[in-house]
Amino acid sequence: MSNSADRLKLCEAVLALIEQKRAETGDEFLGADIERVIVESQFRELEQEILEDPGAFEPWLVRRRP
Repeated sequence: MSNSADRLKLCEAVLALIEQKRAETGDEFLGADIERVIVESQFRELEQEILEDPGAFEPWLVRRRP
């Protein structure tokens, strides 16, 4: 995967597959850890991209301590 759009599409496909398997098995917690990791990583990537080039978001940005 070379760019964020490709990674986002892959993550979307994985999350859809998890949701499908949950529906098939009736297990609402199936893949919950994987889902959490995917969502958290997407938020981290988005946050990093915004911090690198805030554009219109700049007036509202608050940097948090690591």
